[in-house]
Amino acid sequence: MTRTFVPMPSAVALAAALLALAWAAPAHAADAPRPAAPVAAAQPAPPDADSPAELMDRPARAWTFDRWVGSAPLTLASLRGKVVLMRWFNTDCRYCAHTLPGLETLRTRYGSQGLVVVGVFHPKPIHPVSDAFVRRASHELGFHGPVAVDERWTTLERWWLDGHPERNWTSVSFLIDREGQVRWAQGGGEYYPSADPRHARCDATYAELERTIRRLLEDRTASR
Repeated sequence: MTRTFVPMPSAVALAAALLALAWAAPAHAADAPRPAAPVAAAQPAPPDADSPAELMDRPARAWTFDRWVGSAPLTLASLRGKVVLMRWFNTDCRYCAHTLPGLETLRTRYGSQGLVVVGVFHPKPIHPVSDAFVRRASHELGFHGPVAVDERWTTLERWWLDGHPERNWTSVSFLIDREGQVRWAQGGGEYYPSADPRHARCDATYAELERTIRRLLEDRTASR
């Protein structure tokens, strides 16, 4: 009987076989790639300190001005049925100087249709001012409508600043509909018609204001 000789694998062949088995085996859990960390949800931007959103579509707050220049005292009750645009201003504000002529344009353009534009003078810093000074200042800035004097910022505090120490602007504007609701507001700065691309934002804000004025004036049912 003849024996068949089966050769044993060499050390090199054995090592190669073991290496092949190692590559074929599934990766150990410790070597598996870690799942990507979840991406944190984007945080909402902090609210604009000078945004008037909280006052929109709500009844206008009562005003208590020190006095009026160029007009008998006006009240929200006496102006019911009118559309009222208010703008705080002072003499040391270049934004007011840029804005008031445009407000005078709106006053003359829509006054006969039921718009009342009120300038509100607030000296900055707070100090006594004479009626003659207020009248001269408003005329020099291009505004000839009724002016309320908020000498101690009493109404400005109630309408805008109270509870908001972070607010920087005081030259704010509010548009009130025939029923006494705030329908448009601007938290300070300037707006006026302009064809200059560098002032496109001012032009867009002014155009939005004028569109809102026309819409409120056309809404005759609100005063019934």
